[in-house]
Amino acid sequence: MRVTNKTLVNTFLNNLNNNLTKMSKYQDQMASGKEIRKPSDDPFGATRSMELNTAINRNDQYLRNIDDSIGWLDTTDTALGQVNDSLQRIRELMISSASGTKSQTDIDANKMEIIQRIEEIAQAGNTMFDGKYIFAGNQTTNAPFASINNGDISYSGDDGPINREIAPNVILKINVTGEKMMNGAGVNLGVTLSSIRDALDLNSADFPKISGSLLDDITKQIDNALNLRGEAGAKANRMESARAKNEEETYNTTEILSKVEDIDLAEKIMQYKVMENVYNSSLMTNAKILQQSLIDFLR
Repeated sequence: MRVTNKTLVNTFLNNLNNNLTKMSKYQDQMASGKEIRKPSDDPFGATRSMELNTAINRNDQYLRNIDDSIGWLDTTDTALGQVNDSLQRIRELMISSASGTKSQTDIDANKMEIIQRIEEIAQAGNTMFDGKYIFAGNQTTNAPFASINNGDISYSGDDGPINREIAPNVILKINVTGEKMMNGAGVNLGVTLSSIRDALDLNSADFPKISGSLLDDITKQIDNALNLRGEAGAKANRMESARAKNEEETYNTTEILSKVEDIDLAEKIMQYKVMENVYNSSLMTNAKILQQSLIDFLR
């Protein structure tokens, strides 16, 4: 088969373009730091990269859910601590009033402080986090507790759960509802507090009741508040563990993604230099082979 000058030129140009394409690929990889610039570079690697990036993005969302839950639970713990402090103080005032050593003026002062403490409990029950009432169940836009008539408190929320997904197929209820605060002790909190207030009435103070059944009831309310606080604390601890696990998984997944996507810079520089030498060699070699021009045939 006769090899024409045109055949030589076309072969030279094809080889030269192939070398330039490979050099361009290595330049892109070094500039971007990524092994895969488009799916055709490595279809399997591109698919693996998308899966890993999806897993990292999903973990980022779980981490946001976990951080939000920890903030919610920390706020819940603080509010329940305030409720517990108020209940403890009410108990102390009850014991003081029923001791038989206080004047009527002192008892009246204790009663007024108890009313203030009841209002503090209602205020703590209306604690908000991120614009939501944390004890309202699912009715997070409405204040769940109301304090009226100098110490009567009522609850208007529900017992609905607030759930957060913190890992694949792992959903945790993060809220403690006012319903549990009101009725978790076996006796209604509002009834207990209003009964204590009424038992210290100026004209009919019922000291045996204060030091008897009502003291038992307020103790139950304190125990209930402590139990709810312990529940919130346990959930917060679990969230902390979930956060550590999430961060470890994200780190491991990112490391695997790096192995799939990221280049070995030293290796790419070496490959580029080799291809650069090949390209320059092809230029020099073909310059020697294709020395003739139209001028050579006109001499």
